[in-house]
Amino acid sequence: MIEILKYQNNLQAEWDQFIDTSDNGTIFQKQKFLSYHVSRKFENHSLIFKKKGKIIAVFPAAIKQEGKKKILFSHPGASFGGIVYKNISFEDCSIIIKLIEHEAHHNGCNQIFIIQTPTIYNTLSNNEIIDYCLRDRNFKNKERYLSSIIPINEDVNNQLKKISRNKNRTQSYYNNLIRKHELKFRWVDSFKEFYPILLKNKQKHNAKPTHSIEELERLKLLFPKEILQLMIYNNKQAIGGLTLFKTNNISVIIFYSMFDYNFTNIQPITLLMQYIIPWSKKNKIQFIDYGISHQPNNKNPLAPNKSLIKFKEEFGSFVSIRNTYNKILNDK
Repeated sequence: MIEILKYQNNLQAEWDQFIDTSDNGTIFQKQKFLSYHVSRKFENHSLIFKKKGKIIAVFPAAIKQEGKKKILFSHPGASFGGIVYKNISFEDCSIIIKLIEHEAHHNGCNQIFIIQTPTIYNTLSNNEIIDYCLRDRNFKNKERYLSSIIPINEDVNNQLKKISRNKNRTQSYYNNLIRKHELKFRWVDSFKEFYPILLKNKQKHNAKPTHSIEELERLKLLFPKEILQLMIYNNKQAIGGLTLFKTNNISVIIFYSMFDYNFTNIQPITLLMQYIIPWSKKNKIQFIDYGISHQPNNKNPLAPNKSLIKFKEEFGSFVSIRNTYNKILNDK
């Protein structure tokens, strides 16, 4: 028999420890991560599932009000949520989804919305048991996000040479750029140099960053080893940077990738990527998630940004899908 428990703050350590040892957990499902949303307008309604006294799955979720709709959402405060599990059977998976439906209905929710963790984050294999069971319970694919994944090869030097060829350049060309412009790479603990660059980039596309600088600083305090900021400098001037979230033991996601357009000729992002790939290999990272490539200001916000996808493909990326699932419970 599977027992369902509503998450309480005194269970944070047990929850986060389970995420670390689970098959598909990431930083985004840790309560420590989700707790930084203190000012956001949703109510934590995360669920724990136990069998024979041991946690077999958790469901990071919040109840969110959208007009007359009351939604059990997994999760409005993270890139993805979904069911996080360890050694789960098909039968147990089906029961857990039924329990989630019952919990949502019991709390007066009209629907359930889930951003499921992409199968590529599974540390054992690309297990698609959750996706199958959700469809079996008549959950519908509401949105599908295209994400670019860069695998880290055994031979990193050859990988870098291939990237240069994809851009019709040689590796020596980029090495000369670094020497000519006296470029330096540096890991920093503050976002004060990067955030103005980020704002200008976003404003150019009529968009805003997901995080305020205060939220990024808070996340850095909570996760000093997982939230990382890499900068590139021309002399002493910051000209670009990558914000990395170390999602689990095998992956990092590039959450922000921005540069000062006054230095386009130096190609800061290409140089940062050529720096981060060997770093990933050294730190036993198996792949880099370069994020989604869509057009949020388009009439269809899920329309692919083809030029951005092509740019990411030049680094050897392939496509992974972030699936979202939706189920209408009633007509309240």
